[in-house]
Amino acid sequence: MSQTIIIGGGINGLLLGALLSHEGETVTLFEKNRFVGGRAFLYEKDGFVLDYGVHMTRLGPKSPVAKIMRQLGINIEFRRLGNSYLIDYDGQKVLFPTSPAGVFKTRLFTLKEKLKVLGLLVKIKKGRFNKLMDMSLKDWMEINNITGGIRRYFELVSASLMVCPFIEKTSAGETFRNIQKILKTGHSAEYPAHGWRQIHKTLTNEIEKSGKIRLRSKVEKVLIKDGKAVGVMVEGKEYFADRIVINIPVQEIFGILDEKMFDSKYISLCKNIVPTSAVFIDLALKDKISDINGMLYTYDPKAYGMITSNVTEGIAPQGMQLLTMFYPISLEDMTDLEKRKMRRNELWKAIKDFFPDIESHIYWKRETSLQMIDGVQVNIDQTEDKRPKSSVPGIENLYLVGDSIAAPGVGGEIGNESVLITYREMTGSSF
Repeated sequence: MSQTIIIGGGINGLLLGALLSHEGETVTLFEKNRFVGGRAFLYEKDGFVLDYGVHMTRLGPKSPVAKIMRQLGINIEFRRLGNSYLIDYDGQKVLFPTSPAGVFKTRLFTLKEKLKVLGLLVKIKKGRFNKLMDMSLKDWMEINNITGGIRRYFELVSASLMVCPFIEKTSAGETFRNIQKILKTGHSAEYPAHGWRQIHKTLTNEIEKSGKIRLRSKVEKVLIKDGKAVGVMVEGKEYFADRIVINIPVQEIFGILDEKMFDSKYISLCKNIVPTSAVFIDLALKDKISDINGMLYTYDPKAYGMITSNVTEGIAPQGMQLLTMFYPISLEDMTDLEKRKMRRNELWKAIKDFFPDIESHIYWKRETSLQMIDGVQVNIDQTEDKRPKSSVPGIENLYLVGDSIAAPGVGGEIGNESVLITYREMTGSSF
């Protein structure tokens, strides 16, 4: 029976570990924190169950998470979102289109713009975008004379779908490739019907059938012998396995790998990956403020969120609601205290634009700022082909998994897709 060590208990380490365990491997997972899940960790307080940010699953039942869970024998039910709304630049609330049908209904577009948008969506569904990977969304819009409501729509797609509110950086090709997935599958961002608890429990139980999850266990280094990864050192003790998987951001892997084993290009490639950053606010509400069960967008600032408890049951007490708003910002702003406070105040403005009297409904709140929401910002310098692959060059039996490596998608989906890629690299099989 093969043995695998996984370094890092984020959601993708759990997904890969559960897959390998299900196939008969013995998996030992080392996690430095007192809990597993990474940003998919569940925070519970007073009957509320919170994610860290808006933790949707792109493509719902067509997503890699759903595919992996089915391989483990669990069919996850997903909830489609209802109508989504936007507070536009002029302060008016309009329907935000999340499907071709929504294009006809919204006041975001003029009639002429509606016809143009539908034409663009037809082209995107049929298109190939390799030549647009290095072109920014801003440049593409200027070349194609995209203005008015259509421009604002793509700016918000950049901020939400691509988690990159900087249209001068967002890859047009990657944007269209991800929109194409939605159009072809008929599924956009969806939420597990029963929250993330069932998924977490399934994954940890699967790993622990024959292996172990060791919490508060920080890996100090990967042990390499004759060009092969053979184990890890944890608190001075050596643990050996047939294969090692690193599930930490690639920017940090040289904290446990000796740089002398790699060429300067690979080191630079890993260290210089720019992550997504964001501030977000969770509000536990003592009563019901809205029936909206879709996304809530604001144009100024370019933020978004949802009343999560309107989409899935069991995450807020009866008669109460849970609201999360999310604001992607630059890493530079995140590391500047004054700018970070400014962005947080802008996010509060976004919340009050939707719900002016929100403060009278708050039971408690949580404000969070994270320099790394996802391991990679999908911009023109960091498209899939420009990121590290799952196999570590020059070292046998050493693999990477996570949302900062070369895998399709955007945001958390990159990490989930990487699980399938790394699994195939390790086992030679796919499903």
